[in-house]
Amino acid sequence: MLHVPFCFAPDPMGGTEVYVAALVQALERENVFCSIAAPARDNASYCEGGVSVFRFATTACPSFEHANGAPDRQAAANFASILAEAHPRIVHFHARTSAVSELLVDAACEIGAKVIFTYHTPTMSCARGTMMIMGLTPCDGVLETRRCTACVLEKHGIPTALRQPLAFMPEFVGAALGAAGLHGGPLTALRMSALLAAGHRRFHSLMAKADRIVAVCDWVAEVLRRNGVAESKLIVSRQGLPYRPSKDNLPTRPQELPNREDGPLRIGYFGRLDQTKGIDFLIRAFSQGPRVHAELDVFGIVQPGSERYANQLRAMAAADARIVFCDPLSAEEVVPVMRRYDIVAVPSQWLETGPLVVLEAFAAGTPVLGSRLGGIAELVREGIDGLLVRPDDVSDWAGAIERLARDRSRVRALRAGIRPPRTMDDVAEEMAGLYRDLDVTRRLGADRHTAHTFKSNTCS
Repeated sequence: MLHVPFCFAPDPMGGTEVYVAALVQALERENVFCSIAAPARDNASYCEGGVSVFRFATTACPSFEHANGAPDRQAAANFASILAEAHPRIVHFHARTSAVSELLVDAACEIGAKVIFTYHTPTMSCARGTMMIMGLTPCDGVLETRRCTACVLEKHGIPTALRQPLAFMPEFVGAALGAAGLHGGPLTALRMSALLAAGHRRFHSLMAKADRIVAVCDWVAEVLRRNGVAESKLIVSRQGLPYRPSKDNLPTRPQELPNREDGPLRIGYFGRLDQTKGIDFLIRAFSQGPRVHAELDVFGIVQPGSERYANQLRAMAAADARIVFCDPLSAEEVVPVMRRYDIVAVPSQWLETGPLVVLEAFAAGTPVLGSRLGGIAELVREGIDGLLVRPDDVSDWAGAIERLARDRSRVRALRAGIRPPRTMDDVAEEMAGLYRDLDVTRRLGADRHTAHTFKSNTCS
């Protein structure tokens, strides 16, 4: 089996890549042998964590079209060379970009491999990347060129009076500008509807070519159905905790955690310092709400491009000693540290498909205070193992914090309602079953020697 994410170690990995690395390890425990292929600057092959990794070079100087999702033919040609060497029975895609395009799907089909596509984040189909209309309300996800064009233009600051005319711009206008190589500023705005229409066609093409499509939560499955994906292709397989926390650091049962009745309500935030994650709503809830006996520790990760927002957050919190910014944690540290808190806050302002932080909180035995949005609302059981609030309502956040701070029995009750979270072993069992359903692992016994030989050649 060959898995294809957006990138891979030693490059910095996001949540999808962490998921893929853990899935491959868990699949090996199911006797399903896997390798990984991912785009890179140069072609390469190496061993990472006992897994064969192949990197296929992308175009050295990407064009404007590549930046807007047009398939990278150089990447596809290099990927085809990997397929010729690896001979995978299944190619499992975990990304959709210029480098990981439908051309790679075509290459996999040409060698007779089955194709699986997992929809991990809203960026898989949403050009805005959040699945929030105008950044405010959840979208139904239907790919409608005019609506999507207006939404993307709003994100880039185009005034309302101009958005609708640009959204109705005939596609041939953008195509003509593209053929002339014109873009930038107003020209890009004029091309936007044509760019998005082309992207929508590529998405539908990929969905048609894939043998199975995996949705990692219910709202993703609904988006795929609304966009015409056949029910017979669709599989819902939720994300799982990608590592096994040390039993020495975890309670046997969540209710065995120590009660903290006399000190402040301790709230922890764990994740990226990015505007879509909504940490500013938490900070404003502390400053605008009643002066409650509570503390907020922010274990924030600052990624390139989010430095300005991170500085704004620190400035907002500077006058409140109850809010402390802490160094980010390693993956192994997150669950043990979460145990120190009464509540884990997940204030996301976009449609999460997981998120992993909720699974980590439940592994730690800590309830969640989260946005009533997307995957968070699917994982958190209101009043049982957490509380859900209106994502963009500061008063709602402030009120929830005040209620929990004043009545610690609610925290105890929520903690007692936590169930052990789903793990990557659960995901791997479902994926192995999916592979069997595609009638490709029936040859596992015959292919096992080839898989081990191939792996040893790369990981020697």
